Amino acid sequence: MKFRYTYTRLNVEDFQACKAFYRDVMGLDIKFEDDMDEYVEFDANGIRITLFNRKKMTDFIPQTESLSYDPHNAQVALSFQVKSLDDAIAYLKGHSVELLAPPTNYPDRGFLSTCFRDPDGNLIELEQITDVLIT
Repeated sequence: MKFRYTYTRLNVEDFQACKAFYRDVMGLDIKFEDDMDEYVEFDANGIRITLFNRKKMTDFIPQTESLSYDPHNAQVALSFQVKSLDDAIAYLKGHSVELLAPPTNYPDRGFLSTCFRDPDGNLIELEQITDVLIT
């Protein structure tokens, strides 16, 4: 049996705010949208990220199943690569996005990284590739 990964779906509380964030701030292109069902698909360089109004999850998941959401969840992070972390941070701050912590350098792995959250609290990581320092 082989499973083929197809996309990541974020089940969000504020569909319109998240849709605007990923379209306008993150610059992702919309490939498909259905505002009536509150579902949208974005293209992130050939990878699909979709948003769905989580209140409608009960249409697919039985009421006996627990659906809980923690706004401080860090179980999943969407990671995006940027050419310049400093430029990306300045851009995000210009859109009122707050970083969770200052950038961290990982010289042994060859990247700089910082994190922030989307309007629904989903964790997003930005990475800038650097030279790997071998000691």
